[in-house]
Amino acid sequence: MMNRLPDIPTNIYEDEIIDFLAERYHCTPKEIIQCFLAQNGMAQNGMAQNTDEKTNSFILEENEMEILRGLTKDYLKNEL
Repeated sequence: MMNRLPDIPTNIYEDEIIDFLAERYHCTPKEIIQCFLAQNGMAQNGMAQNTDEKTNSFILEENEMEILRGLTKDYLKNEL
């Protein structure tokens, strides 16, 4: 269980906030979620290292992290 990312529903990747952040950081919505999970300590046992290099080229700001925590709280509550 520790070697995989939490299950995030497809509709989260399509959220307008995720799209806005993806445009801001010039990446994909998946990379935004991967970065969020890595910064939030969810990508463990090498998962952060295995994500796309672009994911590591930016750091989400704390207010962005809070927004993403709010969007994903129902899906990550068992993971936190």
